[in-house]
Amino acid sequence: MSSPLQPLRLAAVVGVALLAGAGCAATPEPDPVPAPPVSLSPEASPSAAPGDDEPASDQGLSGGGSSSGGSSSGGSSGGGSGGSSWPSPADCLAYNPANLSVQYENGRYLVRDGSTVVAAVSGYDGDGVGEKALAVAQRYRKHCFIGRGNGREDANTYVFDYWRDASGMKPAIPGQEDDCSSYDRTDLTADDMGSGHGWRVRENDHVLHVFDNERDARAGQQVLGKYGRICYLGSGDDNAEILTYFP
Repeated sequence: MSSPLQPLRLAAVVGVALLAGAGCAATPEPDPVPAPPVSLSPEASPSAAPGDDEPASDQGLSGGGSSSGGSSSGGSSGGGSGGSSWPSPADCLAYNPANLSVQYENGRYLVRDGSTVVAAVSGYDGDGVGEKALAVAQRYRKHCFIGRGNGREDANTYVFDYWRDASGMKPAIPGQEDDCSSYDRTDLTADDMGSGHGWRVRENDHVLHVFDNERDARAGQQVLGKYGRICYLGSGDDNAEILTYFP
């Protein structure tokens, strides 16, 4: 049984990849009325429990942080081995997993630690996405991002998030099997999609995520190389806020 959530997410990611490969652009539809912006501050929440914010190595990061769509068309294959290095510098938000709540506002679920927004994910009122997002956040103490502020029209598609510092809490994530897919972490490739469409990380034809530029793609490949299964939460238009996590 498949969930409507994962196909929507894969449609957004694969759609960008296929569009880039074909070198064509789809006819744009009228933009929906945007919801009020929500800022996920990189500052730690006042109630966040103290933790070791260890410096991360930038091992495995290559290429500059130039704007997306560079002229290079080369790729790099090979996955991580689950080592201890993480992208550096890290863009992470620390929070207290015991103090989280979730509310639905303007087409999205907001997971909060007090007044601090820890995560935002698009969905429909009562669809269960908020419950899942809360359960994911409760399992960790840090929510990290790659590609925020990329400046693209469909900016959310190019933002990749991951989680760090397990909290020890293990709340159930309802319907998790419908949101996830497996991949071979030793067979990952990061390559330029060309024509300004950015970069992608894939396992053969299985596109895991698209990124704004090479540096972001290398960082994403570094994170993806630590796991072998990826899950997506959220639904909506092509610029929906989708939550990524690794079970």
